[in-house]
Amino acid sequence: MVLTGREKATIFLSILGADVSSRILRYLPDELADLIAAGINHLPTPSPDALSEVLGEYNGFLALPNADRESLPPAAPGIKKSYGTLLYERPQMIAFLLSLMPEEGRSEVLHALPREKATIEALGGSLKHNLFRPRLEEKLKEHFSGKLF
Repeated sequence: MVLTGREKATIFLSILGADVSSRILRYLPDELADLIAAGINHLPTPSPDALSEVLGEYNGFLALPNADRESLPPAAPGIKKSYGTLLYERPQMIAFLLSLMPEEGRSEVLHALPREKATIEALGGSLKHNLFRPRLEEKLKEHFSGKLF
């Protein structure tokens, strides 16, 4: 059975349930999210073959090996890091992460982000130091190492 990408997405999101699928859909462009949401609402019961294909493809992605950081070559000087991971973070988190970066890195990140630049800049100016900041900095730098730091 051959399914289109939109059909696969519709079936997969219907399996996940309304709460999870609504959280996922908000990260998609509005037009695509509306198409998929409408598809979920009008989805006939998928055949066992269709379910098998969608879940098999999902399991295939889960089985991909993770790259070992030590085996990767170091980034060449002048190569920009990918700030794509920040697209899924809330503006408050992005502002805090920017406060941990050197000034030249901040401008690169702000330039790479398509939306919410003004909000992030305003939030960055209103950050306060507190008792938990050092521990939070440590954990975030650990989590985003190789991606941002």
